[in-house]
Amino acid sequence: MKNSFKAFIVAAVSLALLSSCTKTEVDNSVYIDSYVHSFLDKSGIPVYSIVHSAYSFTKLNSITVTGTATAVKPLKDMAGDGFSFYSQPDSLSYLPAIPAPESFTYNITYNDGTSAIKTDAVSKSLIPAQQLTAVKGVTEINLTWKAVANSEAYKVRIFSTDLVSNTKTLIYESNFLGPKDATSDLSIPFSLISISSYLSTNLTFEVSAFIFEQGQDTYEAVSVANIMAYYGS
Repeated sequence: MKNSFKAFIVAAVSLALLSSCTKTEVDNSVYIDSYVHSFLDKSGIPVYSIVHSAYSFTKLNSITVTGTATAVKPLKDMAGDGFSFYSQPDSLSYLPAIPAPESFTYNITYNDGTSAIKTDAVSKSLIPAQQLTAVKGVTEINLTWKAVANSEAYKVRIFSTDLVSNTKTLIYESNFLGPKDATSDLSIPFSLISISSYLSTNLTFEVSAFIFEQGQDTYEAVSVANIMAYYGS
């Protein structure tokens, strides 16, 4: 499960602006984001790794990222179409130690052979929530989690898993919730997400906590922390 939700978070953060915009003219900008991703391992210990992502409205050929303390890392063409690239940390990349602040250089090559350089940095991280429970009510699902210190926003997602193919499908995604909106008992009505048809399947509930870059008018993360719960557990 860990690999699938890590990839989803990378895609969701890096593609948020891309999916919501309609372009009427050529935009050669490349939108990059380096951030610390953390979650609880099987022993309940917070583990951390740095994730890199980039997307553009102009087709790209390749992207590599080099850190001030990290070797060159090629990013993966996520959909194979040249518009969105990311790094997928493997399980060995996630460690109990919080990553030290670091600056990163993105070396970008467009499909026409031209190139560009952009930079980003990570300096903060979040410890994931230590508890998340999901309880079925009469007309709603009630989610409860402990607040994440220093979080600037939360996002809730619900996935349905096909028990035969083991394929996960996103069936609900909240807007970004300010910490004051993320109460200890968040109710999601069945009518809002048509969840009743999924209650006989395997459901996964995910709460992500975010810190964003200062002075940005888009949701570029500095840190993303996940915790997950499973229906009936």
